[in-house]
Amino acid sequence: MEENLARYICSILQDNQQNSEVLVQDVYIRAQVKIVKCTVNDIPVDISFNQTAGLSALCFLEKVDQLIGKDHLFKRSIILIKAWCYYESRILGAHHGLISTYALETMILCIINVFHSSLSAVFCLAGCIYIIDYSSSQYFDNEF
Repeated sequence: MEENLARYICSILQDNQQNSEVLVQDVYIRAQVKIVKCTVNDIPVDISFNQTAGLSALCFLEKVDQLIGKDHLFKRSIILIKAWCYYESRILGAHHGLISTYALETMILCIINVFHSSLSAVFCLAGCIYIIDYSSSQYFDNEF
């Protein structure tokens, strides 16, 4: 049923592509979680079906942001670092075998936990440096 719904939405998006602001690319991911990917006004959008994990993650990350405070430092750090990872370093995109969004958010949360005593608004700008420096040294120090 989910697969039929995903295909139906894909066909609607593709049929209306000429008359709308929606650019449809890499339309359908055949995986355990069915995903329709499209771009709306140059913003990538993923549509999934019958998945509550994303909403649970959203609630968790919202609570973390409220707990950290400091003028939404956590959210601002996520936005900045995700933009850098996606547009500059090209390391974000689980469907291409790269870092998933949730993994990146978890890394940011880990860095905030480790460096909580020195957090300030500057972290939002320096977050990329913290993540790259700290996670790259940790990755090679640990055995799997």
